[in-house]
Amino acid sequence: MDKDNLQIEVERIKGDIKLIQYSIKTIETNHLAHIQKSIANINKVLWTVGILIFTQLIMVVSDVLF
Repeated sequence: MDKDNLQIEVERIKGDIKLIQYSIKTIETNHLAHIQKSIANINKVLWTVGILIFTQLIMVVSDVLF
């Protein structure tokens, strides 16, 4: 390869790196925020179900004991 072809290849690689950096930035700023919201909603549902099950358990235990 001559000097011009190497320079063109280097510039192409620099462009690819910039595109990859842009994609990573987009994932960090946009997609991760949506994933965090989804996980927060799942946690709320799990806590609610857990509290309901615990309440039912207490009611069953109190019926058995009294």
